Amino acid sequence: MEVHHHPKVENPAHGGTGKRFKDYFLEFIMLFLAVTLGFFAENIREHYTEEENAKRYLEAFRDELTQQHNTINAYKNIFRHKIIVCDSMKNIFYSDQEVGKVDDIRRLLLPCLRVTEVNFHTSAYQQMVNSGALRYIKNIALRDSMSAYNSYIGTTLAYNSQITQAIINNTVTVSSFFDLHDVVSSDTSVSYEIEHHLPVVRIPGLFTPEQRNRIVFFWESYVVQAQSDLSRLRKLDSGNQRLLEMVNEQINK
Repeated sequence: MEVHHHPKVENPAHGGTGKRFKDYFLEFIMLFLAVTLGFFAENIREHYTEEENAKRYLEAFRDELTQQHNTINAYKNIFRHKIIVCDSMKNIFYSDQEVGKVDDIRRLLLPCLRVTEVNFHTSAYQQMVNSGALRYIKNIALRDSMSAYNSYIGTTLAYNSQITQAIINNTVTVSSFFDLHDVVSSDTSVSYEIEHHLPVVRIPGLFTPEQRNRIVFFWESYVVQAQSDLSRLRKLDSGNQRLLEMVNEQINK
């Protein structure tokens, strides 16, 4: 009769070949370290990506600031010239010299009546706002300065539109006092801003004191508009240069 012997199972605690507790603990430590290092590596990669995104957006914003600075200087020159010509026109009517200075009125009329609509490109900043990219910029002072600067641009544009519309409304009243039928040339082959057109001006005769006051105030309102816009542009340019320094400092960190 055959006798079947059962295999002997060795106890790991007594030096058998099965896994011991320290083996499981070592595997746990290795797994923990792998997960932890992966977590830190992902954080480092994300931080690096955010810094690169912030730099890329700030470089685009810096280019926009430079473009705006050039635009501001162009508008400043326009409004300086506007003040000179409108002040000259105002003084002609204020001193009751319009009959003897018709040629000066013809020369000044178009530059005086030309409407200047202020506009700025803010696409780089708006892209940061719309895409949520401002979160990449950790410098709170810089973010606040960017927001304040953009808000002042909006205020400047709104003011310019408001005062320009008021002047246009006054033009209808003043136009009843003298002939403005030939302010610009009817030649469509060239822009009226390029062509040196001297309009035909007919002075109707003596103005009443009330009419003269309205005409003088009309030209003075152009001076006020130009001075006001010029003042806002100077403040905007000052903010532009301060912000440009902050952006360059952040980029070059």
